[in-house]
Amino acid sequence: MFRPPSPDFPAGRSRAVGALIAGSLALIGCVATAACGVPPELQQSSPSAGPTPTPTATATPTPVPTPTPPTTVSPTSPSGLVPCAGNPTQAQVTALLRRSANLPGSARVSYSVGPLCAANWQFSVVTVAGREPLQAVTTGRGSALRLVTAGTEVCTIRVRTEAPTPIRTAACDAAPSTVGGL
Repeated sequence: MFRPPSPDFPAGRSRAVGALIAGSLALIGCVATAACGVPPELQQSSPSAGPTPTPTATATPTPVPTPTPPTTVSPTSPSGLVPCAGNPTQAQVTALLRRSANLPGSARVSYSVGPLCAANWQFSVVTVAGREPLQAVTTGRGSALRLVTAGTEVCTIRVRTEAPTPIRTAACDAAPSTVGGL
């Protein structure tokens, strides 16, 4: 069936442009993948025409060095954290958590980890009866002690970017029960 040209010329043009774009994309896709071949590690090597030559000299084995036992540094824990030796104390961290982290004053707390120190940062895991363990990251000492973060997930942007590596490892990578080798 013959159809006379439509007065709707732009619609016909849009079909032509669409076909041109589709063709161009197909051509670009072909050109982009034409240079790609089978990666060298996946190519099958063809069998050699002749026999493989045999080596004439024998190789001597390389002696294996005797392993040395690792040295233990005390009182550093395996993760690089050290006990804070009372600066800050557990009582200071608890008081800070009660002021800053909505830890109820009547809640009985105990410490399963810490406070452990690296530079001027501390990491603690506080056990509160009837709740999940509360992790706390603090910085400073004595009256300058400041809460960085506290909760069940303490790997915040500040911890990831500013904390010393042992604190970052304890807060972001290790399970609370394995921190500090305790």
